[in-house]
Amino acid sequence: MKRPVLFVMLPAFAFMLVCALDIIRESPPWDMVDIALDVAQTAMLVLMVVVVAWSTQRVAQMRDDQQAFHDAVIRNNAQGEDWRAARSQEIAAMSDAIALEFRAWGLTGEEMDVAELLLKGASMKEIALDQRTSLAKIRDRAQAVYRKAGISGRIELSAYFLDSLFASTEV
Repeated sequence: MKRPVLFVMLPAFAFMLVCALDIIRESPPWDMVDIALDVAQTAMLVLMVVVVAWSTQRVAQMRDDQQAFHDAVIRNNAQGEDWRAARSQEIAAMSDAIALEFRAWGLTGEEMDVAELLLKGASMKEIALDQRTSLAKIRDRAQAVYRKAGISGRIELSAYFLDSLFASTEV
């Protein structure tokens, strides 16, 4: 049986047992109001037990999910490090090629920094924080990069360098 079903079945059985024992224990004549109040009181207690049990199970499941996510992140980071180590020469060559292209476009040092962070996927706000400057200056530098490269934006900047890395396929 699965744990959630068990959490519901056990309290329900306990509820029925307690109600039956309470009704049997009552001496005749049975007062229906007293029986109804006893049943309602017991039902509320059982409901609270079920809710606590269900909540406990959900918290445990969330902890398990969080641990699984954490483990996956660590595993993926390790795989990424392995890939970067295995491809270090190619990565260095690509990095040099990108820097040469930035210089060919006539980018300033600040514009090169912004272009590099844009290629890495950083947001304008993140770049402004990294560069310790205003968001407006970062936007201006990004626009200068796009203008000097003859492209329209961030996507074209990434595509400019990534397009040649993939084998051409017909669409």
